[in-house]
Amino acid sequence: MKWLSFLIGLLGLFTYCDVYGHEEGQAQARTVTEPIVSNWAVKKTKSTLTFSGVQSGEAFTGSFSDFDAVIYFDPDSLENAEVVVTIDMNSASTGDVESTDALPGKEWFNVRKFPVAQFKATDFTHLENDKYEAKGNLSIKDVTQSIHLPFTLNIENGYASMDAGLNLNRPAYKIGTGMWASKYWVEHSIAVNVHLEAVQIK
Repeated sequence: MKWLSFLIGLLGLFTYCDVYGHEEGQAQARTVTEPIVSNWAVKKTKSTLTFSGVQSGEAFTGSFSDFDAVIYFDPDSLENAEVVVTIDMNSASTGDVESTDALPGKEWFNVRKFPVAQFKATDFTHLENDKYEAKGNLSIKDVTQSIHLPFTLNIENGYASMDAGLNLNRPAYKIGTGMWASKYWVEHSIAVNVHLEAVQIK
């Protein structure tokens, strides 16, 4: 029997990655009522969580240096899979000092009030071959929305490698308010990519 690990992250819409608000008819993820017993340990030095977009016509990239996941995932028993990903929003960084210093501020991540973002998933589907989809709730600041996150997974000899990508609609999560709400300054679509490596806990 193979076991897996999965993370992330963070944030929004990827091609067929639909985002739903807390409105009538929203598909709600199953509530996790008991602590997850993780059967995979994330290799932080080999895992990355990055984001990219366009500001004033210029492309930019950034990353979160501090994130972790509590994972229970068995490809042969997807109905029991549970994942909780936690991201330290104060660990965001870009290649530009000014923008990096601005990200923790109230108009962007407001880390004093909302220090972490969290993704909780309990609904997983095997699509084909190494392709899967996770459905869960993504919480950033005071906004929680349901997302569909497709990812690829490879497992060999107790070592797992996962990749996922999505596009975040930043206004939906109140990322960039005030004068920054306009896409004139920063495009509304922010690409997020996750590469996760993990080892099986025996």
